[in-house]
Amino acid sequence: MSEPKIPIPLELEPDEKVILVGKRHWIELLQSSLVFLVIGVMTAAIALFRAAGGALLIMREGVTRPLTDPVNVALFTLLLILVALWARGESKKQRRKDTPWRNPDALYLVSIFALGLTIWFYSIGGELIVIDPTYSRAGDAINIVLSVTTLLMLAAVAYLYNDWRNDVLIVTDRRVIYDEETMFIRHVRQQILIDDIQQVNVRADTYQATLFRYGKIIIRSFSPRTLEFDFAARPREIEKAIMDQVRNLRRRREPDLLRALIEDQVYGNKQPQQSTPSVQVRTQRFPIPALYPPNPEIFPERIVWRPSWVYVLIQLLRPLGGFAMTMFVLAVLVQFNLIDGVTVTLLVFAALLFFGFWGWWIREALIHDNYVLTRTDIIDIDRRPLGPENTRRAQLSAIQNISFDVSFVERLLGLGTVVIETGGAAGGKFTFDHVPDPRGVQAMINDYLTDFRKHEKERQLQDAVALLKQYDLVQREHGEKMDRAAFEKAVEELVGRSIDKQSSNRRWSPSPNGAVSADVDAHLRRMARLARRRAAIRTLRERMRRRNHEQPS
Repeated sequence: MSEPKIPIPLELEPDEKVILVGKRHWIELLQSSLVFLVIGVMTAAIALFRAAGGALLIMREGVTRPLTDPVNVALFTLLLILVALWARGESKKQRRKDTPWRNPDALYLVSIFALGLTIWFYSIGGELIVIDPTYSRAGDAINIVLSVTTLLMLAAVAYLYNDWRNDVLIVTDRRVIYDEETMFIRHVRQQILIDDIQQVNVRADTYQATLFRYGKIIIRSFSPRTLEFDFAARPREIEKAIMDQVRNLRRRREPDLLRALIEDQVYGNKQPQQSTPSVQVRTQRFPIPALYPPNPEIFPERIVWRPSWVYVLIQLLRPLGGFAMTMFVLAVLVQFNLIDGVTVTLLVFAALLFFGFWGWWIREALIHDNYVLTRTDIIDIDRRPLGPENTRRAQLSAIQNISFDVSFVERLLGLGTVVIETGGAAGGKFTFDHVPDPRGVQAMINDYLTDFRKHEKERQLQDAVALLKQYDLVQREHGEKMDRAAFEKAVEELVGRSIDKQSSNRRWSPSPNGAVSADVDAHLRRMARLARRRAAIRTLRERMRRRNHEQPS
């Protein structure tokens, strides 16, 4: 079976196979372009109508029509129906004593009035719709505006069609890729590894979704990260393709993981190595590295973020502005000879000390406001200058949601605030304030959280193997189990005693042929020794089996 054709440029890894390419349903294109289609069709129809000489509400001189005219009869019948519906609504409103806004009748009254005018206009010789080539207005300004509007609406529909066509969900045997491209605006590509997928949900909770077979696919990972693909065509087929790949991968990996754990923990006593998630966050560096460290600082066991140096400079504008204002005031006082030179020197020195200490305090407070991410925890360290420190810590398993907030100015400066909501005993919010590249920080925390939750089962298996190992050691310490050397020694002793006892009780008669008798005797002794040894081994195994069954659970 050939692989599905990928409609977008995509680099696949070696041996990676495309399983399915999901697209949006045509309903989504219809809904998004319906307004533009209606406006385009209406403007085109009006332009063609005017170009053909069409006109509305034309009065014919000297023409009158009776009320029995077929058109008048049809309009009058419609008028009577509207009057009856309006009267019925009024009677219901009076019985229920509704307020006017719960049973509006303005639409009925306007329609009745418009039909009455139409009947009157048609009776005195008016024409509602007339098509006469002499009235053709193909090239006037109104028709040009209508034609341009039609072209603009068609261009909008073509733009929406291109946007609809480029939105795809690609399922491979290693990952799920969501690619959304909005021409001239943005291009978003998200992916979740098959190994990270926790569940796949399909939401088709409307009658039209069931009728036309479309729905919303929600893919949840082990972290709060979700991937949503709305108006998906054949959503059940996409869900089945994803879950088949998830089950196949876990079916292949779980036996290997269990065997590796037993080999390492029981026989080799080695801790299985865990790969750290790759760091894909941009590092912001201050032009003078000695004044501000890289942000984030990446260590083997942790990643440390702090507020961006751009935010630090903005905060330092307060002491710098205060010092500048002080210098301006002193300059004015000196200009008018209101203070002498000694006083100015002292005041400048005092301003330098005060505003310099203020600026140092701000820098130290912000540079030691650290946000730490490890393989198991998130830590918010707020260390004030000269000692005071407040530390908050939460396990990655307590994280419930990760989001970031970026204002317009922060977007221009490349920084923002990441908000981490936690539950359990550490319930509350952790805020990484004014960090650079907040989207990258969110993605990095998501990666660590995914890795943590993926290895939860591995840690549970490690605990179970360690428990069994300790139980085995305790059994050996209490003499409930013997090692191989002790077992073989006990068997040898038991077999030796049994053979010696049998030999001492047995009387051998002399044989006329000494050599043959000696060989037969030696062979019989060997056969007896082997038989006794096998019986002793079976007896010991049976005793140990009964003893293990008799131990309390």
